[in-house]
Amino acid sequence: MDCCRWDGVTCDIFTGHVIGLDLSYSRLGGMDLSYSRIGVTIHPNSSLFHLRHLQTLDLSRNNFAGSHIPPNIGQLVSLVHLNLSNCEFKGRIPLEISHLSDLVSLDLSVVGYDVQLSREGFNTLFHNLTRLEVLSLSQVNTLSSIPMNISSSSLIYLDLVATNLHGDLPKSIFLLPNLETIRLSYNTHLTVSMPKFNWSSSHSLRELELSSTNISGGLPTSLGTLKALKLMKLSGCNLVGHIPESIRNLSQITQLDLTDNHLEGEIPDAFSNFQKLTSSSLENNAFIGPSPASLFNLTKLEYLSLRNNLLSGPLPPFTAIRLQNLERLYLSQNSLNGSIPSWMNSLPTLSQLSLGRNRFSGPLPEFKSNSLHLLDLSENQLNGSIPQSLRDLVNLNVLTLGHTNLSGKVGAQTFSSMKYLEYLDLSYSGLSWSSNKDDINTTLPRLSYLGLGSCRVKDFPGFVLNSKFFWALDLPENEIHGEFPKWFGGVSTLQSLNLSHNYLTSLDHLPWETMVVLDLQSNSLTGLLPSSLCRLSKLHLINLFYNNLSAEIPNCLFSFVQLTVLDLRANNFYGPLPNKFPENSVLIHISLSKNQLEGPIPTSLVNCTLLQLLDLGNNKFRDTFPTWLEMLDALEILILKSNRFYGPIVAFQTKSPFPNLRIFDLSGNSFTGSLPPVVLKGFKAMMNMDGHKSELGYYVQFILAFSVYTAADAALYADSMTLVIKNQETKFNKILKVFTAIDLSRNKFEREIPKFIGNLNSLLLLNLSHNHLTGHIPVEMRNMSTLEALDLSYNQLTGKIPEE
Repeated sequence: MDCCRWDGVTCDIFTGHVIGLDLSYSRLGGMDLSYSRIGVTIHPNSSLFHLRHLQTLDLSRNNFAGSHIPPNIGQLVSLVHLNLSNCEFKGRIPLEISHLSDLVSLDLSVVGYDVQLSREGFNTLFHNLTRLEVLSLSQVNTLSSIPMNISSSSLIYLDLVATNLHGDLPKSIFLLPNLETIRLSYNTHLTVSMPKFNWSSSHSLRELELSSTNISGGLPTSLGTLKALKLMKLSGCNLVGHIPESIRNLSQITQLDLTDNHLEGEIPDAFSNFQKLTSSSLENNAFIGPSPASLFNLTKLEYLSLRNNLLSGPLPPFTAIRLQNLERLYLSQNSLNGSIPSWMNSLPTLSQLSLGRNRFSGPLPEFKSNSLHLLDLSENQLNGSIPQSLRDLVNLNVLTLGHTNLSGKVGAQTFSSMKYLEYLDLSYSGLSWSSNKDDINTTLPRLSYLGLGSCRVKDFPGFVLNSKFFWALDLPENEIHGEFPKWFGGVSTLQSLNLSHNYLTSLDHLPWETMVVLDLQSNSLTGLLPSSLCRLSKLHLINLFYNNLSAEIPNCLFSFVQLTVLDLRANNFYGPLPNKFPENSVLIHISLSKNQLEGPIPTSLVNCTLLQLLDLGNNKFRDTFPTWLEMLDALEILILKSNRFYGPIVAFQTKSPFPNLRIFDLSGNSFTGSLPPVVLKGFKAMMNMDGHKSELGYYVQFILAFSVYTAADAALYADSMTLVIKNQETKFNKILKVFTAIDLSRNKFEREIPKFIGNLNSLLLLNLSHNHLTGHIPVEMRNMSTLEALDLSYNQLTGKIPEE
């Protein structure tokens, strides 16, 4: 049989030797190519390795099921092109590949799972394969630095994406005269210094991808010499400074990505030269000033994102004629103002428009294009009612109008023509939701999320029963009374339910075993928790704060292995806490304050190694100080105030307990002995803190993935607590990361204040009042320059409070 006639086989027309073998996409699946039967690897004696004249071998897109790349491949000394990409190999790439000195192209990209190339093999590749024009090792783990002297002057295409490179990128890379593509993205430990002057490859370089590397400094003016450049991706590179004016020379550019950097200043008008630009993202930077009209006059532009910057002013008018190809426009999270320009209403190909979190005002525009799939106008100052044209956007998947100043009544019928609608958020929009008996017949078959916070909702929206994909209902701050209707249990796909700040009185049955988030805080719930709660074992968050629930807390709540947030504050729960916290618990937030709980603190809490907040204040716990909590290194907030704790605070096992603690409240107990110096020395988070941090305290990160909350709303569930400042109880609804406090007041501590307390130079609040402290106020307290509230009253201290 003449094998030269087989698919994928190429033979030399003169000698008949097999010189090409293309078995890509052949479903080889771990075949023994020698005997054409299923095996665990390519057999070392396979006839493949006897093809001495083979010049091209392509085995890409097959599944070798975790077998190793055979070192015998180094015997194919005539190979010019080798492609083993996407083959599901594992283990080390054999050094023998570097013996194939005639290789012009080598593609081992995404070659398999956890595939490594040794440092020796990596260096040898560059040293031996001097004829290479194409080298692709994407997602091969090299754990190496790139050799300083790369001699392959013929190199055209270099792909080392996500290869665990580290160290400094050799500048010789940029001196390769024929290089057209550099792809080094997602090497987070690689430092890049781009040439400040002309690049040797300036006439050939067409693609530059360095995203998620560390580029020292800003964008050099030398970028302007890359006149052939078509693609530049530099997202997440820690770039600073301004975009240089020389960028206007990149007239061939089609894709530009500068996302997630620290670039500032105004966006230059140089973009007017980018007449071939199809995609541009400048989001997550610090650009200021108006959005440049030049960006909105690019006729081939399909994608533009300027979100999360500091842009201000109105959008440019009259640009619709220029943007006939625009498909996605993201301008959210800026300070843009004025009315939404009329040209947005009729862009023929626009499918996604995001203008949320700006300062746009005036009425909603008359949208005329049925190409829209996503429309985000939330968190603006828009007013008026919903126009008929918006109701007629029949292809919408996502509509968010929350946190606006709209008016009027809407209901299920308003959106009944949007049969593809998946996500509808009208929360805090000023709109009133009106229900009627026909709602149950309204069908939005794809709806998965409904947000109607503060929309004067009086009844559960019955039409959600008609969606097979519905998973999140967000109805906080409404007027819902009584109990869950029986039909509501039929929404079997429900995973997230937020009915906080309503008037629910009964919690008889919770049938949703796939529930992930349950937020019923601030209702009028009374009595016992239903036994069906114990079947919600997939819960990540349960919030029953500020109700009137009673009885003992069910044991099951402490054994849910996926539970991250447990908030049962301000109820009438009583009895001991069960010692049921599971090993490998993922609990981050436990708030049980203002109940009638008693007994000792359960020692199984030590299993909650991720715990950041523990609030057991205002209960009847009776115990000595739980020193074993020192094992919880992640703990940031510890509140045991107003209980019946007693005795000295001693017997710590570590020299620096609680290194991340920033709020420590033991007030209103019966602790005795001296103030514990070992504890104070362990409070590293209260020493030398960066005072410029401004992020809010711990947020429930999983909420963003599972529940009704958007990123903007996550702050609603920041940690809250109450502290006594100057004899006044003060509630903190959102605790900043920089907030630090120690309250040991109303105990029986005695002896002197430790001098070490002066080292807590990032402390904001210190209350030691109502104890039995004696001695002189330590002069070291003058180092506590950030202190804003200090109470040492009702002790037997002498001296004055030291001045800085």
